[in-house]
This record gives sequence, structure tokens and C-alpha cells, in this order.
Amino acid sequence: MKRVSTGILNLDSQLGGGFPAGSVILFIEDPGAGAEIYSYHFVHDGIKKGEQSLYIATNDTADDIRDSMKLYLGVSDDELEKVKFMDFLSARVGALGVRESLTLSGDPYNKVITETSRNYNRVVLNSLSYFAESYDRKSVLSLIESMKISAKRNEAVHMIIFTKGMFNMEFETAVKQVVDGVIELSIREAETEIQRRLKIVKLKRTLVPKTIFRYDISDRGIRMESVTRVL
Repeated sequence: MKRVSTGILNLDSQLGGGFPAGSVILFIEDPGAGAEIYSYHFVHDGIKKGEQSLYIATNDTADDIRDSMKLYLGVSDDELEKVKFMDFLSARVGALGVRESLTLSGDPYNKVITETSRNYNRVVLNSLSYFAESYDRKSVLSLIESMKISAKRNEAVHMIIFTKGMFNMEFETAVKQVVDGVIELSIREAETEIQRRLKIVKLKRTLVPKTIFRYDISDRGIRMESVTRVL
């Protein structure tokens, strides 16, 4: 089976080499858990392998994401030129140029369905929360189903970021059910430090580890502990 690297060696080792090709993976996080940094590793790995990547930004501008990828991973401007960005935040606040604004004019929902159907190897949607706030449940689930079809057709991996606790549990459960994989990122306070933890809830075509993993956010991005812990 073809696997697509997460861009994080210790995480790949727990997944049998990475995400199964043809999958939609949900990263559901506590605010501040750093799911977007996992997405930077994922996209940067694709850049290094010469793959086509699409990054859909709803809560940050494309420039913000580029700056963060430079900060955490040292990604160069030349490398970032190889990533296609859809920047809905700049379009909403009028920060794009005329040509870019025209490109993203119209309904974001249909724009995303159209663009994600193209032949990308890696897609990041950051975040689903924007669409869950703006569209009804059926439309959001249909968006994910469309991404699943595109991922399978292109043997790609689509990563979706979603904030935990913003919507009712019934909706969260429905989203978890429809995707191929679910990774939960949580934060706990322990005396004088913040502890970040990763749990692989499900991943089709993969033996899912029973353990929960600790990770930190450093000046080099995500640093996962190589030794697993049962918490």
C-alpha cells in the first residue's frame, strides 16, 4: 500500500510509514495545540518530493502561513512558490490584489470543491470550522465526501483541521465518522508547563497504536517523543 509521509519521522513510524494514499485525515485540536504546524511539516515534505500541494487558508492569510513555515521549518521563498494557496481571509478583508480577489470571488464552498478536485498530491484545509460556521451540516459533510472522492482518485492525502468544542458533539461525531482518519491533539496544564498530546483515534488500513504521544512545539516545528507513553 502506498503511504504518504506526514513529514515527521516519529509520527510516520507509528503509522506504518505515513498516511494511506487516498485518505482524508481529520486533525481535531484544542485551541493552541498546533495542528497548523503539523500541516506545515506535511506540505514541506511534499515540496521536497516534488509533489503538487494545495493549502486552503480561512483563518490566516497566505502570507501569515508562509511566514510561519519559514519560522518553524526554514522553508525558502523558492520552495513556497511551489505551493498553491487559496487565501479566503485576505479576500474577506480586502487585502488581496485585484487579480487575486477576482480569483477567489464567488462562493468559497464551491471554489474549494472545484479546486480540491484537481490533481494535487497533498491538500490542507485550515480550517473546517470556517465552513461549519457558514454552511449547514449536510453541506459540510458533502464537502468532506467530495474531498474523499478526489483523494481516492488522485491517490492523495487531504488533511482537514478542525477546532474541538466549537460545535455540538453530534456534529463532531458525524465529521469523525465520514473521514478516513482522526488524530486528536489536546493540551493539559501540569504545574508550570503546558503538555501537548496526540492520540490516533482511527486510521483506515492501519494498525492504530493504543498509546498516546507527547509532543512539543519548538523552533524546528513539531518535536514528538520517540518513546510512547500510556497516560
